[in-house]
Amino acid sequence: MALSVLVPLVDSPSARAEGPYRAGVARVTVQDAVPFKTAPFEVLVAYPTDVPEAPFEAGPWTIHASLNAPIATAKPFPVLLFSHGDGRGGSPLPLRDLIASLARQGFIVIAPFHSGAKPLQNRPRQLHQALDQVLADERFAAQADRSRLGIAGFSFGGAVALLAAGATPDLAHLSAYCRGRTDDPLACDGIDTNDTSHVILGQTADVLPAKALVLMDPFGAPFDRDALTAVQMPALLYRAEHSELAAAGNIFALAAALPRPPRQETVPGGHFVFIDPCPPALVKEVPVFCKDAEGVDRAAIHRRIEAEVADFLRNNL
Repeated sequence: MALSVLVPLVDSPSARAEGPYRAGVARVTVQDAVPFKTAPFEVLVAYPTDVPEAPFEAGPWTIHASLNAPIATAKPFPVLLFSHGDGRGGSPLPLRDLIASLARQGFIVIAPFHSGAKPLQNRPRQLHQALDQVLADERFAAQADRSRLGIAGFSFGGAVALLAAGATPDLAHLSAYCRGRTDDPLACDGIDTNDTSHVILGQTADVLPAKALVLMDPFGAPFDRDALTAVQMPALLYRAEHSELAAAGNIFALAAALPRPPRQETVPGGHFVFIDPCPPALVKEVPVFCKDAEGVDRAAIHRRIEAEVADFLRNNL
């Protein structure tokens, strides 16, 4: 669900003004030039503002930010690219609260609505094109410190973040990992392990000069140690304690293979605990994404993650 469906919440003050700034958001459309056609995609940009927040609705989601508010001008702000999960398509809006919280802490967050086609090839390019367009946008150009760039990703977006940071996926490694495996469906469903044409894709042309990485329960199965040699920046890895994405072949394998030992944090819950607390309608519609085991406080987990990620990025950008 893009930001094209917007309903303001009149006189609904935000309860999320916990940073030195307020959160503003804007929509940017990027004309993504791909072979034989142009496929535009939308980008959510969240940024610091001094304007009081005016929450609004985008589909089922409430965005705790002010739409098209002017960016704060106190100083240049570091930039964070954010890649959402779901290799088939998806949206950054299920992680909107984390994105807005980082805007309040003084970051410009650029989060594309990724398309589903050839995601390992196309999504790093979409991150790069989104960054270029936002940096050229007169609303943000003067306040964006392009020398302080971070990349974050959740689930499949973790793999995309690694690609944009210089990793080279090895689909033969992924195929070998998934062959005969039944305990990691999130990583392996849809992988044709009988296809012998898998090759190392090579480093994307869209590697970006990132100085920090944040990966939340990342899809790590396409990467072995050789695939990660170029990923030298500080990294913060979050694991869900009872994730449906098998830790041994994904986040644990990544942590062991990264050339610079990452900071590792564990939170309670399953893979989808990183999605913001769901509105009631979505809890009924998609309980697998929205319901947690008894005793798991998703809101408290998110408050912790928001604070830790902001501190990590401040210390490394």
